[in-house]
Amino acid sequence: MKLLIILSIAEYANEVRELMVRNNVPVYSETEMYGFRTERHQPDIRSWFSQGDQGIYSTLFFSFQDEKTVKTILKEVEAYNKDHDHNGDNPLHAYQVAVEDFA
Repeated sequence: MKLLIILSIAEYANEVRELMVRNNVPVYSETEMYGFRTERHQPDIRSWFSQGDQGIYSTLFFSFQDEKTVKTILKEVEAYNKDHDHNGDNPLHAYQVAVEDFA
């Protein structure tokens, strides 16, 4: 069993959902996140209000799947990134993590 993790900016979340359906992933979870690039994020300490244009709305997807499904999805993510111009900043990121044991 493998843990599949996919990170996507919010604008590409539907493409990830379609990828999950296309690969017959019966169950997956997703959660919204707000990410920062530390080299660009320089908070203005004169104000305690957050700077709205500094962060990136993202989505984290995860699912436990067999190795064959995960490998197929990783290849699709790689192909997607090659076929789409993300300005180098926001491609999809996908990871496979081995699950040693579970109860």
